Amino acid sequence: MVKRAGAILGTLLLLLAAPQFSPTLVLANGPVTSESLTLTVYLDGFVLINHELELNQTYPSVNVTLLGEAHEDLLVVDEKSLPLDYSVATGKAVIYSLNATQIKISYFTPDLTSKTGKYWTLSANVSTNARVILPEDTSIMSLNNVPELIESSNDQVSLIMPSGTIEITYIAEHSLYQQTQSYETWHLIAIVSFPIIASIALALWFLRRKKPPQPKELTDEVDVDKLLEREKYLRPEEVQVIRFLAEKHGTAFEAELYEKLDLPRTTTWHLLKRLEKMEIVDIQKSRRQNIVSIRKKYMKK
Repeated sequence: MVKRAGAILGTLLLLLAAPQFSPTLVLANGPVTSESLTLTVYLDGFVLINHELELNQTYPSVNVTLLGEAHEDLLVVDEKSLPLDYSVATGKAVIYSLNATQIKISYFTPDLTSKTGKYWTLSANVSTNARVILPEDTSIMSLNNVPELIESSNDQVSLIMPSGTIEITYIAEHSLYQQTQSYETWHLIAIVSFPIIASIALALWFLRRKKPPQPKELTDEVDVDKLLEREKYLRPEEVQVIRFLAEKHGTAFEAELYEKLDLPRTTTWHLLKRLEKMEIVDIQKSRRQNIVSIRKKYMKK
């Protein structure tokens, strides 16, 4: 009897303890376990959004609210930097993330900033704490909330703002003044130098008329034969990319390749990443468009 009573007591204790552990096995907050958000503001008013989410990989999809109405260069990748399928409607992205443990979303939007005179205002409504990185040489005029942290590095201010509505008014007058002064200086130089340049150009034109025309030597040519000889296992669409870049003297915008290949954006992205991994091309990230270039080792000297 004592043993049976002890067994029953032990079973009851286990049953009572079970509810305390069960919540750790199932996440009550849905597919997203944590997230981080960074807003990088540029002088022209565009804002680069970088949104990273840690996921419960058993969920097939996750809904993410996008900031702004226009979303340029939208890229959604997983923890291995592989693109994920998604659809966007009314400011929300449905991302199909089954088996992914992390999502990285990046895009540009012009809709979060407005300008009145020399004053810029950044306005956004965020669901989590957000790091805001302002342009260089910025003076903050007002904040609607107390930042959790303010940092300054290389003349650039960054703030950690709490979730909710963000409103930051700032001036980037120093940089704009430098740009204006630079423009006015070059404009003056151009006016003063124009008669001299015109005289030199006219003299060169007369000298060239006296010489027989010389064949124009092309520079920055791709050694296609050498490249294809070394890389014998390229796919047809990869060879097409190389020949197109050769026509462009080794460099082209990524958007040009999308149009040329007429393939889905994710397929073309995979293709370019493979060429980059094979050390055939370099992909230089730019604010508006990425630039794809043949590596120097395949250029004619």
